[in-house]
Amino acid sequence: MAPPHGTSRASARLANPALWASCLAMTLVYNNNGLVNVALPTIGRRLDADVVLLQWVVNAYALALGALMLTAGALADRFGSRRVVLTGAAVFAAASAAAAAAPSVAALIAAQGAAGVGAALLVPGALAMLAHAYPNPRERGHAIGVWASVTAVSFAASPIAGGLLIELAGWRAVFAVAIPFALALAVIGRRVEETPTRRSAGLDLPGQALAIVALAALTVGIVESGALGWGSTLGTGALLLAVAAGALFLAVERHGAAPMLPLRLLSAPGFAAGLAAGALLSFAMFGELFLVSLYLQDERGLSATQMGLAFLPQPVAGALLGLVAGRLMARFGTGAVLSAGGLCGLAGALLLTSLGTSTSYVRLVVSFVLFGFAFGGVVPAMTSAAVSAVRGPEVGIASSTLNAVRQAGGALGIATAGALLAGSNFLGGASVAMALAAAAMAGVALMGVLMHGSVRAARAH
Repeated sequence: MAPPHGTSRASARLANPALWASCLAMTLVYNNNGLVNVALPTIGRRLDADVVLLQWVVNAYALALGALMLTAGALADRFGSRRVVLTGAAVFAAASAAAAAAPSVAALIAAQGAAGVGAALLVPGALAMLAHAYPNPRERGHAIGVWASVTAVSFAASPIAGGLLIELAGWRAVFAVAIPFALALAVIGRRVEETPTRRSAGLDLPGQALAIVALAALTVGIVESGALGWGSTLGTGALLLAVAAGALFLAVERHGAAPMLPLRLLSAPGFAAGLAAGALLSFAMFGELFLVSLYLQDERGLSATQMGLAFLPQPVAGALLGLVAGRLMARFGTGAVLSAGGLCGLAGALLLTSLGTSTSYVRLVVSFVLFGFAFGGVVPAMTSAAVSAVRGPEVGIASSTLNAVRQAGGALGIATAGALLAGSNFLGGASVAMALAAAAMAGVALMGVLMHGSVRAARAH
């Protein structure tokens, strides 16, 4: 007997190689965060690195990813997303091999920066392939939900896998494990149909340079202000440079012939709110992951594997909500799901503002689950809003813009948390860091309200 028509369509959606290529690409990107954060205490001991240097092991990756993502989106629009994704997979594999063999923390930071370049090529291309493969908005929403869930499941496995790899094979294995995933992506990616191209799309080199300077200077300013003290010459100078470069970037994008960020996209209903939500979510969650990894291992004495198991409720909760996020958006609206996710994250962050050496695990689990729900709800909602707000040929630049601001937010979240934790009073710094994360999650909830209002106003006109 033939399966019901709906079942056949669902099976066809799940069998699409674009979906699984996108899932593999994002698994590579997000697993770097999950695996490396678990390994930070061990890397610090093996390579004699303090908290400031450990921040750069993570932030070199996040900075390269965030700063180059817009250009990667333009490349995907110009040359085709599949071609860009396959190139990114090759770069990521080579950088992971270099990180696994790094003889010093400086070499590891450089390899992580190169991995960020590969990741920058993967993210916009992967999402553009996904959007192109599912032109129907409802099917695209379901596919994005599956993508978010698979990404969350892989992220759920990464802390445990990272702990096991560290204990069985050493910290270098957390970088080497990316190589077979990159090879699998190369095999599946060749089966994906190439996306439409815009040969007229130019490369905005001045804008790219200013974006790198602005983001790097802002991160250096926060990191060094935390290490040297607020008001230090290096920290203050870097922050002023970031402001100047950011202002010049906006001017270049407004008047340039081929801007990598067409500012008119910000007027699309819900797009700007989705970008802000992405930056705020990443600020809170990257900072939380950095903090929790150090707290559970250095303050509570857990091993890397025990830390992974303790943290497991968060990504599992994100994966479970991601499975139904598409249906929730179809029923209640994207803005409502975004606001609900933000409120969950707000509650989770507030529970972590009073961490101590004897904080109950039940309290930690409740916080992790709430953060997981925030991720599972907010990521599909803001992604759907971004790729649905623009025309087909501009999906690459829209998705790259969203992920660029997410990575920028994440880099700043790690820098801020690291600056607050670098002092002698770890738990006091953790309290302030989580209060800032709570404020960011409140902002996510507000963006959901604004997104709902802008979409309704657009429909009324």
